[in-house]
Amino acid sequence: MSYVPWNRATWDLWHYAAFAGVVLAGLELLAWLVLRFDKFSPRSIAPGGKALETLSAKDKAFIAFNKLSTVCFTYHMLYVAMHCDHVSKDFSNITLWNTVGSYVAFHVIYDFFYTLFHRALHLRSLYAYVHKHHHRQVVPTRGNTDAVNVHPFEFVSGEYLHILCVYLVPCHAVTVLAFVVLGGAMASLNHTRFDIQVDGIFQVRYHDLHHRINTVNYGQYIMLWDRVFGSFQPYVEPGSSNKKSDD
Repeated sequence: MSYVPWNRATWDLWHYAAFAGVVLAGLELLAWLVLRFDKFSPRSIAPGGKALETLSAKDKAFIAFNKLSTVCFTYHMLYVAMHCDHVSKDFSNITLWNTVGSYVAFHVIYDFFYTLFHRALHLRSLYAYVHKHHHRQVVPTRGNTDAVNVHPFEFVSGEYLHILCVYLVPCHAVTVLAFVVLGGAMASLNHTRFDIQVDGIFQVRYHDLHHRINTVNYGQYIMLWDRVFGSFQPYVEPGSSNKKSDD
């Protein structure tokens, strides 16, 4: 049986190693590129506290596990994309609807579930067991490293939510690729000091405010559902807000 990337039954041992190597190398390349986005930032976001400068052994273990779990996530995303009939693989079938339209739908659906999930992680009965680890970093600076420094339950849940979106939305395969790559870039940018903005759609400062005031701005990529649920707060400079954190 010939090798098929989305069918592990066709893999030899070296295929596992090669697949993992490609995914992890791609992740490191993305992390490196994100930290070069300072050229597109008009200014740095002011720190609202003291940064977590030294990573603990637990931080490093969570980061390592989450990066490795990205290999499994990538395989499963590839498997779903290749086996779902509503995901077109033919370049001649590319349309505005199955690219731009589907991409917008991905983010609307993803952040609907993610906003609710993230908000639940802030419930006092759950917060200390999972999400508090991520909020040890009040001033994200490391990009992807700070982004993936979360409890594995939280990370894996957030990653596989992307697959649910692809399962639900008719799209083209290139849209799936854009969703995964651009999503990784945006999540990493959210954990930098770069004031990157796509007005009305995405702003790093919104998530940065959440690290400072963790009762607002629960969305991962967009603030649509925070606006709907009443948890959105426009960015305010450190020291000028009367909102309180749950910490």
